[in-house]
Amino acid sequence: MLVAFALLMSVSVHAKQYCHEALTQGDNTIYLTCELLGSTYKMTIEADVELAGLGGSFMTLSDGNHDLREFMTKGADGKSLVITFTSATDPNFYTPLYVMMPGEVNFGELKDIEWGLCTTDETEYTITVIQPASGGTIAASEAKAKYGTEVVLTATPDAGKQLDKWIVTDAEDNAVSVSKGKFNMPTSNVTVTATFKDEEHLTPATWSGKDVQEVATFTWSVTRNVDYTLSFAISWDKDLEGVNPQININNGAFRGMQAQGKSATYTTTDEYEDGAKLPFFFYIAYTGAAARIDVDYTVGASNADMTGLTIPYMQPPGRKVILNGVLYIEKDGVLYTTQGIQF
Repeated sequence: MLVAFALLMSVSVHAKQYCHEALTQGDNTIYLTCELLGSTYKMTIEADVELAGLGGSFMTLSDGNHDLREFMTKGADGKSLVITFTSATDPNFYTPLYVMMPGEVNFGELKDIEWGLCTTDETEYTITVIQPASGGTIAASEAKAKYGTEVVLTATPDAGKQLDKWIVTDAEDNAVSVSKGKFNMPTSNVTVTATFKDEEHLTPATWSGKDVQEVATFTWSVTRNVDYTLSFAISWDKDLEGVNPQININNGAFRGMQAQGKSATYTTTDEYEDGAKLPFFFYIAYTGAAARIDVDYTVGASNADMTGLTIPYMQPPGRKVILNGVLYIEKDGVLYTTQGIQF
């Protein structure tokens, strides 16, 4: 019969290469290859038996959320699946990748994919740096590099200027993806240049919410740090009993915030570049009520560009709230969960 085995993927700092790597569990083996070819991501799943395809598998790319099956083709012999797509940022698999194949097998979590280092090509390709006409100078860490080598770009702006964008192209004038001043060498010579713009002084984006049915006024902010992480903060102006602040970023998992008095903070481990669209919401639960603050944020935006909406969640006469998938109900001044455990 057909059984789904799950490969749960995410990108992290300590990434692992998958270059036709054999993954075995039980009597079944698949081979996983992940490549970054210019600006195209390519994932190849191969097996010694015929694969039925993919189940529902979803990921986030730079242009939003997608079902992975949108990008899948099946090999002529039925024993391989090839998924190709483009994105300005590394993909983030937020649900398991289900590969359908014969046999009783369930692969566990698979994390930390390092894209773009899957080749035996030993050719050293040339990196040509073209200095911008004005605004500053640029440099590359390598003059020549093999396919897959990480090349680091540096910019030295003139006074009053800052880097605008990197422009890296291969021998056929195709764009090569640059992330945080780095790119992986394609199987081609490349040309590197950049543009500069007038220096901008961006302050942390802040927004002050309105009273939530006279419960409290919430003020929140998000700051892009020098290491490309983001710091979120929220505060309220009244004492809230049993407060439990959390944050949800880009429709991901809830993340607990560090609460101190009438405020709470959270700093990401993920890195974000200017211009990235990042919806998030604060979820502040407290005895008898909760508030949700939705924000559509563009990384690097100024105060005027940040907007939000405060939504009351558990106000009288309604006295129930769902927090992290658990239903809390207030009865006669006492909070209960769906399991009937008294709080």
